[in-house]
Amino acid sequence: MILYLYPEEWTGRRAREVHTLSTCVALARIGVPVTLVTAGGGPALRAHLRDIAGSEQVEHLEIVPLSRSFGPIRSAAIFGLKFHRWLRTRGSFSHAFTIHLKAASLLARTGIPYLFEAHEVFAETPRGNREVEDVLAEMERSALASATWRVATSSALADALRTRYALPNDFAIVPNAGQPPLDSSVARANGLFVYCGSIADWKGLDLAIEGTRRASRRLRIVGGVEAEWRALSDRCDASAVEWQPRVALAELPAAIAGVCAGLIPTQPESGSGRYSCPMKLFDYARCGLPVVSTALPALQDLELGSWCTLVTEPTAEAWTRTLRDFPSQPRDSEAARQWAAHHTWEKRAQRLAATLGAK
Repeated sequence: MILYLYPEEWTGRRAREVHTLSTCVALARIGVPVTLVTAGGGPALRAHLRDIAGSEQVEHLEIVPLSRSFGPIRSAAIFGLKFHRWLRTRGSFSHAFTIHLKAASLLARTGIPYLFEAHEVFAETPRGNREVEDVLAEMERSALASATWRVATSSALADALRTRYALPNDFAIVPNAGQPPLDSSVARANGLFVYCGSIADWKGLDLAIEGTRRASRRLRIVGGVEAEWRALSDRCDASAVEWQPRVALAELPAAIAGVCAGLIPTQPESGSGRYSCPMKLFDYARCGLPVVSTALPALQDLELGSWCTLVTEPTAEAWTRTLRDFPSQPRDSEAARQWAAHHTWEKRAQRLAATLGAK
């Protein structure tokens, strides 16, 4: 039985929430009992579970919401007290799992052997405060050093963490994943380009917007909320862009139907960007979209075919050249779907369960 600890409130919007819930659902569906303990549940978590699993109930998956509030006060320490109190009422767990630094600290005090899954080098993202950055680096070092099993989403990330924190060469490399492919592609060869997901600065949307504008191509963006979109369009020329707010996973195929390719212009200038294994790659591929992506180190582990075009320089000039000359081929759509069939959450869960020895 696996205890998955996620000590944050659920919003239904964060990539780490998609990853956490998809992992828990997939492990449960291959028969591994999972208890997800999170800082609050509520409508957002139930809606997210319906979107990912198609139901609010998944066999072998238990969800335990624990508030991290005490009156008007909200903190990780309060959550920790409630978590340890709850844990004393339960039978023992053979394994624990987390992607969260504060969760790793809590798990280290329980004595339950845990798996820590790394998605980035947290300490490489500047916080503007050296003391805070030092604390974060020590939390990351401790989370990894205390873990019984270490997983990274790419070889490049594992190498960076191993070098930075003098860790053993024992990382399991398990990239991200996605839903099974659709029955047919939603792509259209003469359609516009699309970007789906967060519209945060490091996602590189300025490059995609400028590149499509210079290449005289159109772009659809599906992500963010109106205030975020206004901030983005204020700083760049978005005259060639169609925007709509984020949609649920189940609604994504309809939102991107008729496009020619999906874009991943992630900026590799921080730990978050450099070692990203973008989940939108898997979302695009399952819908039969060819992909144009920044040449991120994580992509080297994924055995991508000609359906994924890599842009080697994160510049407007390089993106313009690539988008202007982009060849959309029907065979690439089918190749993307076939690739997606081998990179589902359930196949990923089988690799994680094997790493843990849990099945």
